[in-house]
Amino acid sequence: MNGSWQDNRRPGVGRINASRRRLMRSVSAGALGFGLADWFRVEAQARRTTTRSAAARNVLVIYEEGGISQMDSWDPKPDALVDHRSPFAPLATSVPGIHFSSLLPNVARHADKLAVVRSMTTTRVAGHIEGCLEFFKGYRFDSPLFGIANGNFRSHRFPDLGAAAVEALGSDCPELPGYILCPGANLPNLVSNPGFLSAGRSSWKLGTRSLGENLADPEWRVRSLELDARVDEHRLLARRQLLERIDSPGSHAEDAGESLRRYHGLAFDLLTSPNVQRALTLRGEPDAVLERYGRDHRGRCYLLGRKLIEAGVRFVTVTVIQPPELVGRPGYGEPNGVFLNWDHHEGIYRDGPCGGPQGMNNQERYGLPHPVMMPSLDRSLSALLGDMHERGLLDETLVCFITEMGRTPRLNKWQGRDHWARAMSIAFAGAGVPGGQTIGQTDREGGDVVGRPYTPYDYAETVYRKLGIATESRLRMPDGREVAYTDGGRPIEELF
Repeated sequence: MNGSWQDNRRPGVGRINASRRRLMRSVSAGALGFGLADWFRVEAQARRTTTRSAAARNVLVIYEEGGISQMDSWDPKPDALVDHRSPFAPLATSVPGIHFSSLLPNVARHADKLAVVRSMTTTRVAGHIEGCLEFFKGYRFDSPLFGIANGNFRSHRFPDLGAAAVEALGSDCPELPGYILCPGANLPNLVSNPGFLSAGRSSWKLGTRSLGENLADPEWRVRSLELDARVDEHRLLARRQLLERIDSPGSHAEDAGESLRRYHGLAFDLLTSPNVQRALTLRGEPDAVLERYGRDHRGRCYLLGRKLIEAGVRFVTVTVIQPPELVGRPGYGEPNGVFLNWDHHEGIYRDGPCGGPQGMNNQERYGLPHPVMMPSLDRSLSALLGDMHERGLLDETLVCFITEMGRTPRLNKWQGRDHWARAMSIAFAGAGVPGGQTIGQTDREGGDVVGRPYTPYDYAETVYRKLGIATESRLRMPDGREVAYTDGGRPIEELF
């Protein structure tokens, strides 16, 4: 609390507040690893944010880490040089004249729902962390005002899109944080933060391991919601009743008292609400739904993302990286593989050991080229689009499919594709997005944008505008300075 509030408290109130703080710490230590009084800290002063008519009520971002090859997904290039073109031919979609890679046959049937931006360019440095950061924040990683310090990407001081969205709009699900990483893994851990906003705008990461955990494990659960071993449900209820007595009318007269009571109530709801438990578990889901999305890790991540949107969470980012313990299992390559994402510098089309510098360092991506991974993505993404459409969720949910960069238009000597920032593809659906279109174009090899170039800053501007946030208004920093929502971004006109 600020100093003026402390100075105006009644005698004896400080001891009561200290007791309440200790109580909340003991209740919430097993829930989120830090006090919910911090997580749901008293809101900062209102921002000067105005809103316009919103097409989107919620945002679901599917972030596939590693850099998906544009020519092997949304932007096939059959006329590329024969030595460098993808072996996977273009496939006609449900929309005449639009073709995706033949690695996406199920998604192709949903082309009428999709707007694919083939003319995205990313950061001037074709790096994983740099690209991830710019898509998460809508600002340059080396922004003069907010950029990283001493190579620490966590030091970037602009808020994540999800944090800024919740700051401006709040959330329709008071029992859950408004911004959730599902489950959260690897690169997002290095860039996600609330920037200059309060800690209460931080993303809530459902997982607990940096390199991801296997949601396909029947025992998987949101461990941060488990009660402290010393506090069972009966004891928790008794503590809540005690807290209510402490907070009863006349027990204190601080202006912030009502806010604190509200946040304490949220803390208990998060721990005990049946609605929260339903949203955060995959147990009990019908077999048909599990089969539709896929019973693997990716399928479970996508399904959990849909459940959180259905629960009313404002901003959900599904972060997919296959858990390391799966390496060597059927369908997940051979022993000694690492980082099961899309970063296929070697043997991008070769199933099995592919040699190269990484293999020489015992870090080879054994048996996990694009063709092995793509069927899982194709199944899960098509299931998500179809399921959300059938449930009516696409009407007010903006679905964004992103990766942090593209891949080189030419194969390297190890038959892989390296990092490429000059051209890539991302896709959108829902919230009034006119589907059945491709936006912008690249040259015949897919290496350079030749029409309608867009950036991560434009992507961020588009997300805010879809949510109805009037970005001509400003976010206010703690020192009173007002700053733009994006780093010079402009909305992608074709999506409106």
